[in-house]
Amino acid sequence: MMKILIVDDEREEREGIAYLIEKYGYPAETVQASNGAEAARYIRSHEVDILFTDVKMPVMNGLDLAKEVNEFDPRIQIIIFSAYGEFEYAKQALEANAVSYLLKPIELDEFRRLMDDVIDTVNQRKEQYAKKQQDDMQNRKNLLYKVFTSARADQKEEERLSEMLFPAENAAYEFLDMEFMGNYFERQEEAFLHFANMYLGNKTEYIGIYPNKAFLIMPCMNGKRLEDQLRKLLRDIKAQAEDECLILISSPFSEVSGLLEQLKRMNDIHAEVFGYGDQVIFAADYYNKTEYYAADVETLRKQLMTAIESKNVALIRGQNRQFVSCICSLEKVSRLYIQNLLYSVVKAVYDIAPGAAFEKVLISAEALFQENDLRTIVGEYERILEFMMESLEQERVDESRIVQSIKNLVEKEYMKDISLNYVADQVNLAPAYVSYMFKKETNQTLVKFITDVKMQKAKQLLEEGSLKIVQVGRACGYENQSYFNRLFKNYYGVTPKQYRENI
Repeated sequence: MMKILIVDDEREEREGIAYLIEKYGYPAETVQASNGAEAARYIRSHEVDILFTDVKMPVMNGLDLAKEVNEFDPRIQIIIFSAYGEFEYAKQALEANAVSYLLKPIELDEFRRLMDDVIDTVNQRKEQYAKKQQDDMQNRKNLLYKVFTSARADQKEEERLSEMLFPAENAAYEFLDMEFMGNYFERQEEAFLHFANMYLGNKTEYIGIYPNKAFLIMPCMNGKRLEDQLRKLLRDIKAQAEDECLILISSPFSEVSGLLEQLKRMNDIHAEVFGYGDQVIFAADYYNKTEYYAADVETLRKQLMTAIESKNVALIRGQNRQFVSCICSLEKVSRLYIQNLLYSVVKAVYDIAPGAAFEKVLISAEALFQENDLRTIVGEYERILEFMMESLEQERVDESRIVQSIKNLVEKEYMKDISLNYVADQVNLAPAYVSYMFKKETNQTLVKFITDVKMQKAKQLLEEGSLKIVQVGRACGYENQSYFNRLFKNYYGVTPKQYRENI
């Protein structure tokens, strides 16, 4: 509903105009002021669409008010009325950008004609403004989507990002890179936004990337408090949906170059970290390789065990390098603890490498308990592990063939709600291994490939024109229509409806 401010030092005049507005059923709420100064104060703190003002008033006259209002917000439609019909008043009213000048007493036909015209103008301007706001918001989302998926920006994009993300000088920000094993955001995006607002504050900006991945940009928070809040967030997510999550926390930044640098670091960490496991990793601690690794040796062992289950030799070797590096960085640790830790890994690898000779493995494993020096123990451990890796390598699965089977599966079953877990079940492999293998073979994540296929199919169905838009979303496996519309617009820059109209 529109808001009309009526200004006159005579109450009867104000109420007379308010009565006419109500009588003829104009969709507007009216408020009143007795002089220009009072009206100016109201307009500075309230949204007003139309201003009716008398000319002669105490404190501030109507012409001065009109000039001030026009400078403050030129979208406000100004109508000046007065009993004084001199040309000079009309001239000053036009200079103040008034849309009309009415003489008292106001003629009803002229009043209605003027109101019809002004209300049409206000409605058109509101529609144009709303469209501009919507376009600006979509352009903002498109730019953030592009930058956060590529970690690149040209000069103009950097300038735009700086205006969007860093309005205050010297303000420090950080972002969270959140990745779930399943398609959590597709199903529970609204609930997640509620949790994020509750635990991280209402200044947190959400950037949805894929059904399982999103970024959050927020003002810097104390590291310990942030970790505590994220643990609460993960707790509530777990209570709602069983889904493992990996959260990477960037180092602080205050300009676009720092943001881009942190995005590249996040990509590097993703390439090194295996699995999900509800981990919360600070980028600064990760690269310092001190406190984080000292406190997380058990997590790395768990990740190594998961890699061993996948039977992927390259993955086991890569994960083992991180595991060994962590062990060697420990300063105060029980020798017996390290020996049992390494033996548990040797036992797990032996169980999946039937070609390894039992006697040779047993002799080498016993040697782990006969040494006192950490470096010697680790050297013996790596020697026996490599022996079993060579045995396992001979039985390695043809990854290229599996990846092609996965691609064929997605192309064939794109109309279903395809997740990482679903694909892993179809090829009888661990989800984490499927994710790792697919990315290594194709240089893109499985979730992105699934999204690409679904979006291409959606585009094709829209071009064919035989299905309604809601049917197109369901035909591509998206039961949530609003999520499908948003994902399509992020992908192609226009909504499904706009795309079909453009065709």
